[in-house]
Amino acid sequence: MTPDDITRPPCPVPGCAACTELAERREVAQAECDRSAETDANVLLRQHLRKEHRA
Repeated sequence: MTPDDITRPPCPVPGCAACTELAERREVAQAECDRSAETDANVLLRQHLRKEHRA
C-alpha cells in the first residue's frame, strides 16, 4: 500500500495527537453510520499525514 492509496482508510501515526483525534472522529462516524463524516475524517487525516508526516 502506498501513502496515497485511497482504496484503504489512512492509518494514524502513533503518538500524534492530531492523528488520534481524526481517527477517533472517524470511529464515531462509523459507529453512527455517517459515511459523509467518515469520509471527511479520512480526507482530513490524509491531508494531515501528507503535511506533517511525510519525509
